[in-house]
Amino acid sequence: MIVDKKNNSPKKEVQVTELRTDDFADYYEMMRDEQLAKKTGFEPVNDERKAHMLFESENDTNKTYAIRLINGGKLIGIINIFPEIGDNFEPDYENIELGYFINTSYQQRGYMTYALGEVLNCLKAPVKVVEATVEARNLPSQKVLHSLGFTQVDEYEDNLVFEMKVK
Repeated sequence: MIVDKKNNSPKKEVQVTELRTDDFADYYEMMRDEQLAKKTGFEPVNDERKAHMLFESENDTNKTYAIRLINGGKLIGIINIFPEIGDNFEPDYENIELGYFINTSYQQRGYMTYALGEVLNCLKAPVKVVEATVEARNLPSQKVLHSLGFTQVDEYEDNLVFEMKVK
């Protein structure tokens, strides 16, 4: 795991918390970052009103976690967990999907691996399977998933699907 130049561990530098209303400025910074959007497969959001609408909806249909710096509280990343759509278009709470991204200025420090590990360790019944889809060219994200115990189970177009069974 790569950590910052001061040899501090991610556990001492970041924490996983609830997303707060005062996180919008940091959220908007990430949403309009073209490099981040390209790596995570979404279009940059340069319209502040649209970004605010997305921010407000973060906890509507999924659980959103904030990754923030312990020193200062800056929001530097997001982890979303949401149920897959099952039979009759009903949410399937046994099979959940995972989405995540981190500010490009804070990548390659082990923060996402640590934060995802914290979130995954808190999962409990009825969750049985966690799935994550990443672009095939996003090697750092694949490395994060492998290090957390995910295995690749499918591939389509330019995407790889990873899965982890919850104990």
